[in-house]
Amino acid sequence: MKCAVYIRVSTDKEEQKTSLENQQRFFFNIIADRGWDLYRFYVDVESGTNDKKRENLRQLIEDAKGRKFDIILSKELSRLARNGKLSYEIKDVAENNHIHIITFDNAINSLEGNSHMFGLYAWMYEQESQRTSERIKAALSTKAKKGDFNGSNAPYGYKLKDKKLYIAEDGTPDVVRLIFKMYLSGKGVDSIARHLSNKGFPTPAAVAGKKNAGRFWHGSAIKFVLSNPHYVGDLVQGRETTRSVTSTKRDSVPTEKQYIKKNTHLPIISREEFEAVQAFMKSRKKNRTKGKVHLFTNLLFCADCGTGMWFKQNRQGYICGRYSRHGKSACTHRAIKEELLKERVLQDVKIANRKVDKNKLLENQKKEAVQKNNEIRDKIKQIDVEVKEIESKKKRFLDMFADNLITHGEYRSAADDLVEKANQLNIKRSELGASLQFKDIAEDALLLRKTLNKFASHNEVTEEMLHYLVERIDIDKNGKPLITYRSPLMNN
Repeated sequence: MKCAVYIRVSTDKEEQKTSLENQQRFFFNIIADRGWDLYRFYVDVESGTNDKKRENLRQLIEDAKGRKFDIILSKELSRLARNGKLSYEIKDVAENNHIHIITFDNAINSLEGNSHMFGLYAWMYEQESQRTSERIKAALSTKAKKGDFNGSNAPYGYKLKDKKLYIAEDGTPDVVRLIFKMYLSGKGVDSIARHLSNKGFPTPAAVAGKKNAGRFWHGSAIKFVLSNPHYVGDLVQGRETTRSVTSTKRDSVPTEKQYIKKNTHLPIISREEFEAVQAFMKSRKKNRTKGKVHLFTNLLFCADCGTGMWFKQNRQGYICGRYSRHGKSACTHRAIKEELLKERVLQDVKIANRKVDKNKLLENQKKEAVQKNNEIRDKIKQIDVEVKEIESKKKRFLDMFADNLITHGEYRSAADDLVEKANQLNIKRSELGASLQFKDIAEDALLLRKTLNKFASHNEVTEEMLHYLVERIDIDKNGKPLITYRSPLMNN
């Protein structure tokens, strides 16, 4: 039996790390005693109710669909699933791919035919989690009614001390005032975000010390600041709630059911200014018109940052979306007229019309394709040899671990490193395989010929033409387009 072991701990605190190590040792002993083979450990440090964040559980399910192992081991069913939907997904994937499941809380052991209680145990665990969640919400409600701030991070412009909000002394309150002032002067949220980014003002995520914090402001962050009632000195909590303990989706809570305690802390914005902004936001939203999707939208990209190009009516062309939103601190300016792009595509279509009729060109293309395919096949063979060597090394490390010649941590470190190398090699192998040209060049030319004939009478570029012919267009810093066509004959 090749075993996949799933382990979940709720936090990355020290005591949980000890639990993680103990679980790993427990399963290695089980596998060694039964003479099975360890495929890999799938470890998540996450709450059992937050399925979307359990990346390794999702990877286990995908690997199960690929039949990469024969059995799934877990200490308790609650480690695998705490809701009926997920439990049945795992059960169905396992059964459809002839994979067994054993949990050591006696909930399920499909090797012995014990799987009929799967759903019942999962339902019980879900109810337990729901009750725990309700107790936590009740405790937070009590604190909110007392005027305590329940969040872990204070709103931008404030600092948190003893569950109370105080105006920060780091310059961020001035940024909040500037945001409100600019909005009331008629600036849009994206324009404000671009201004703050260019000035180098720290973002809310950066002030909160979040790992994924970026240096650029976004319109969504500006909207959040503008609509936050904390800035008038009121404590407003419970504005949103999760639909259930197993759902990450959040619903708005009616104002009458929110926890509102007025004048709990010093305001940054006056009530008059705040209400004026709310009315202005509502008016703008009501009168907003839907943006028009232009001809090259979703085909045109900035060659430097990879962001899609945005159409600007006053320019009759496109500019880098990242530059448009964040300014010159995010990317360099580049622009291209829509008419120039149309002319270029029509010109390339005419050239392609002439090229596909030349037999000499087809012969050269065929020779190049054969040579390229041979080179790719040689690289694939070399990768296969390297992958086999990695598999041999993995077996040797497992034997060394079983003989206590290396520690568990050393084994995991070596195994993870080898798995990563193998994954990278397999990805490279897939990329190389996908680049093999199996289609005959003459067949490709015939297909292109038919496609071009379809648009031979067109004197204007249409969405249908672009859909058939163009893969993507990159615009360099000089505004020059690099067009990638779907047919390789048009790219030469």
